[in-house]
Amino acid sequence: MFRYLFLFALLFFGSLPVLAQKQIGDKEYPEILWGKDQEFDTSDFPGGSFIYHKEDFILATGKLFQGPPPPSVGSFTYGDRKITNSGEWNNEAVKLIISGKEKEKAEAKKMLEAGVRFDPQFFPFRYNLGRLYSLDFNYEGSLVQFEYAKAEVPEYFKTYLHIAILSELTRQIYYAIMNYKLAADKNPYDTEALIRMSDHYLATGLKNRALIYLNKALTIDEESPNVRLGFGRLEMEKGNYHIAYKIFNRTSLTTGEGKQKPYDKKFHYYFAETASKITDYETAEQEYTKMLQFKNDPFFASVSTKVIMRRRDIARKFAEAKRTQLDDSEEEVTPEN
Repeated sequence: MFRYLFLFALLFFGSLPVLAQKQIGDKEYPEILWGKDQEFDTSDFPGGSFIYHKEDFILATGKLFQGPPPPSVGSFTYGDRKITNSGEWNNEAVKLIISGKEKEKAEAKKMLEAGVRFDPQFFPFRYNLGRLYSLDFNYEGSLVQFEYAKAEVPEYFKTYLHIAILSELTRQIYYAIMNYKLAADKNPYDTEALIRMSDHYLATGLKNRALIYLNKALTIDEESPNVRLGFGRLEMEKGNYHIAYKIFNRTSLTTGEGKQKPYDKKFHYYFAETASKITDYETAEQEYTKMLQFKNDPFFASVSTKVIMRRRDIARKFAEAKRTQLDDSEEEVTPEN
């Protein structure tokens, strides 16, 4: 078994690891922040490091994000295979998960469970297994895995986010709020925890308190799609669907250079819901379809893909009916001589 010094970067699977940067004022910081202006001595790095996959899974790599992960001290068997490298085993499981096929996901879960039995202190095993359990609606099992992951790498803010989300789903509201606040403290330059706290207070009818967290997030990144999502949801709760639609429609998910901004994928779901309310069924169908492209997203830990597919199909039927109605209206117009 082996341990890594933790540091994360954004990875697009199948390409070389790239350290994503975020502009804050006149400085750039790593996407996963350890603290403002914090530096680290690269000579202190051991043989391996961790990187963050854009679909919210953890991968293992070699020193300073280059090359394969180092071999484990010891080995275990899985079927007729002898596993000598926990990092490579973890990465193989993640690759199966990303494929999106249910059979491969089930196999990946078995692989990670075997990995946890071999090395219960290996952070990626715990984190990734927690993600899979949540997508299977096994909230209690997922919470256990994320609690272990938090104990291994207490600096990583997304673990606290998952614990908070799962705590809400299991009606542990006090614990949920506590972990949202911890996530915000761990990474004061990320808006997700603040937006989710705002979501919580919106759901409980406390709109003024929700607005407090939205305004705080606004001071961090006023162009963040997540912040705009929060304000759009606030208007939806007020019944101002046309205003919410305008907010979503004017939100850019890419930078001026054409790069995709990090954003909460449930943006597509709420945009679709709002579009349906104002009878823009074509946009609703498009946004539901986009949401379904992210079946590994934490959103689907609480909403079944079948629900979204059904709403997409309904929006498609209404869009087709609306187009037919418009075509019929045009045919009824008598042309001028």
